[in-house]
Amino acid sequence: MKTTLRVFIIFAVMALCGPFFLQARELTLEQVKQNVRNLHKKVMDGQPAVSAMNFKKIIEEDNEFVLLDVRSAAEFNAAHLPGALHIERGRLEWIVPNIIKNTDRKIYVYCQDGRRSGFATERLIEMGYINTSHITDGFRGWVTAGYHVYNMHGEFTLSFGGYNKIEPMLGNITK
Repeated sequence: MKTTLRVFIIFAVMALCGPFFLQARELTLEQVKQNVRNLHKKVMDGQPAVSAMNFKKIIEEDNEFVLLDVRSAAEFNAAHLPGALHIERGRLEWIVPNIIKNTDRKIYVYCQDGRRSGFATERLIEMGYINTSHITDGFRGWVTAGYHVYNMHGEFTLSFGGYNKIEPMLGNITK
C-alpha cells in the first residue's frame, strides 16, 4: 500500500510540476533573428544555385526548363521574369506535383532576393525534384543587371530601386 501511495505521489508531483520544467525559455528578438540566419545558411550551403546574370545565359542557350516565381501575387503581377510560372512559396507543395510531372525536369526558382527561393528550392529537392536550382540574387539581381521584365502591359526595363518603393505603414506592429 505504501509503495502504491509513493508511486501516486511521484506521478502527481511530476504532473503538476512538469509544465513548469518543460516551458521553453523566452528568446530575445536578436536570438530569433540569429536562428533565422542559421536556418538560411543551413539551407543555402551546398544548394544548387545560379546568379541572375548566369541565368540570362541559360535562357539564351536552353529552353528546356521551368522557371518558378515564388513571390506574392502582387509582386508577380507588378513585374516578373520572362516565361515565369507563378506559384507562391506557401502553396508550392500542393501545386507543383499537379503541374510538373517529370521530377527530372530542370527547375529554376526565384523570388525578390534569393531567400524565399532558397527555402523553396530546398523543399522541391526534398519532394523529389532533384534538378532544381535557385537564382541567388533573384528579381533584384535581374533588374540590377538591366534585363527586361514583363507584366500584363508587356515588356519593360525597371530602374534599380524603382520597383521597391515602400508605402507608408499604418498602425504600430512594434507593440
